[in-house]
Amino acid sequence: MSTVAEICRGTSFPDLCTNTAGKQAARYPIVDAYTVLQMQVDAFSKRTAAARARVEKESLTASPAARTVLQLCDRLYEDVEDNLGACRRAIGFRDAVTIRATMGMAAQDMQNCDEQFRQIGEKNPMERFDESLGNMAEICRSLSNMIGA
Repeated sequence: MSTVAEICRGTSFPDLCTNTAGKQAARYPIVDAYTVLQMQVDAFSKRTAAARARVEKESLTASPAARTVLQLCDRLYEDVEDNLGACRRAIGFRDAVTIRATMGMAAQDMQNCDEQFRQIGEKNPMERFDESLGNMAEICRSLSNMIGA
């Protein structure tokens, strides 16, 4: 039987994978790439919800231009949540192609949020969230490669 750490070693960000999935491993009778992927999607969802809560907080003190961009980022995070729903359905069907596609769209949403801040010339207060969410998307893509096509 594999451990979360062994499976996570095959991803782009093994430490992040182990830290986010390892907390949930006890709930699963078998730990394999499929279950670690489920754990990652759950963690990704929680992190996205936290990002949306942070947008609300940051909007209170942001410049008008940054507030507009934060609203866009919030819509992008909402898109991520939709993609995570599609990803969960794809996991149920073990559809690795759809999982990779939904994770690619999620990663693109993070990049779009960052790009909007670059365009207005302000520091992105969501940068740490965007980075970790982008990394989590990469982990999910790596794990989807392990469950087959």
